[in-house]
Amino acid sequence: MQLDKVNKKLKIVLFTAWLVFCAIFGYFAPTIPFIKEIFTIKKVNVIGTDKFTKEDIEKVFSKENWFFLNTDRVKEELKKYSFVKEVKIDRYFVGNINVTVLERKPFAYLIYKGKKLLIDEDGYPLDQKYFSTKKYKNIPVIVYNDKSLKNDKFPKVKKIFETFENLKFKKYVINKSQIACILNSGNILMFSMFNLDENLEKAKIFLENKNIKDFKYVDFSFDSMVVTRR
Repeated sequence: MQLDKVNKKLKIVLFTAWLVFCAIFGYFAPTIPFIKEIFTIKKVNVIGTDKFTKEDIEKVFSKENWFFLNTDRVKEELKKYSFVKEVKIDRYFVGNINVTVLERKPFAYLIYKGKKLLIDEDGYPLDQKYFSTKKYKNIPVIVYNDKSLKNDKFPKVKKIFETFENLKFKKYVINKSQIACILNSGNILMFSMFNLDENLEKAKIFLENKNIKDFKYVDFSFDSMVVTRR
């Protein structure tokens, strides 16, 4: 019985020592020259974007190696670039890394408190040095009149845009609980934030039977009626 206890304690000591060794080795291994050379990152393949420069990638991966790659830190660094929405990191064969980027796409120009910003569909501001203003000069404008900026309103603008893509809205005006959608022709469609889905269904039925060009103003925000002005 006493021998069994000794053996058990010895196993515990050996296991603890092994864990300590692994921890120390894992901490210092990246600094050991021959290990550092074996597991150095030789190539980073960027997929999904052409906006990173060689210097950008070198800056992010300069303190990393292939085997002990800190993917969380790398993703965090890459997401500091305004055009990056999501990142996937894959290690295939030694020394090579694939970085797959989901880019943010310009959706509209936001006018808020006198400033004009290029934003994506989530309301995230995009640095215009990565996006040609000439290329996106025809995208819609969102005029945000509320005192505080709330990003949860932008997906609702996108829903209106996707539901009526053929109508070619040039401007969306957000004012508290309402969104005024202005067409290139100047016609205005009004929707409520609170019951947008019902408003959109009502609008689809209305536009199937009426020509929007016959109305300067159509308000779908009321529960039981559509208010129009010719």
